[in-house]
Amino acid sequence: MKFAIIGKGFIYPRHVQAIKSINGEIVEAISLEDGENAWKEMIKNTSADCIVVLTPNDLHYPMCKLALDCRKKVICEKPISITTKDCIDLQNYENIFVVLQLRHHPLAKELKENIKPENKYEIEMDISVYRDKKYYDSWKGQTARSGGVLFNLGSHYFDMLLYLFGDVKRISDVKINDKTGSGILEGDNYICRFKVSTDEPQTSQRRVFKINGKDYNFSSQDNLSYEDLHKYVYQDFLENKGVNPEESLKAIELIEKIYQSSI
Repeated sequence: MKFAIIGKGFIYPRHVQAIKSINGEIVEAISLEDGENAWKEMIKNTSADCIVVLTPNDLHYPMCKLALDCRKKVICEKPISITTKDCIDLQNYENIFVVLQLRHHPLAKELKENIKPENKYEIEMDISVYRDKKYYDSWKGQTARSGGVLFNLGSHYFDMLLYLFGDVKRISDVKINDKTGSGILEGDNYICRFKVSTDEPQTSQRRVFKINGKDYNFSSQDNLSYEDLHKYVYQDFLENKGVNPEESLKAIELIEKIYQSSI
């Protein structure tokens, strides 16, 4: 299968490695520095079977939509959009999948097998990482472009909460600023106290779910991409499987509701 990639930032090497792992061929790779409309021309003219979108979050939706309208398959880094409206629109298309590689983490598989709807769960979701001035000066520090800390950092983990435990029925005690969001989420059989922060010292970074007193540490590394899980996303893609817009919508709706409850 032939791939064309839009975006050559930090995450780009992970996708190159994952594409090689499935014997895919990268026929083109461009960045936003190649020109304002370069990505549009590439999508329209490329010989690739699949477009891979690795750009700032606010560009995910228009790039995915154009690629789908041009009858390309699409793999898009999370979040697939930063509004429910755009995500709902993408549900009208097939052959589009969002990168939520945390679902392939060994701990996620273990928990998915062991969590039972008849049991009660107390959860502490603590996603606290260090980000430097360069990060905040980039598009990732601009709420209009990134969707804010809950979209940019929290997408994986709110998706994981819903994937493992089911829908959130009540949101309370929300506090959000540019660097940190916290609050309480309640479902039918769980209560989750969450914290998502980019303001943690570098030496104590963590991505932990504490479930009924037991820690499940998804990563203490600087970035989740170092866990080498992208290859599983591409393996699913070859089998026409993965997280589609309909499934991805659940976390996007939840994040929007959390933001709204803080107003």
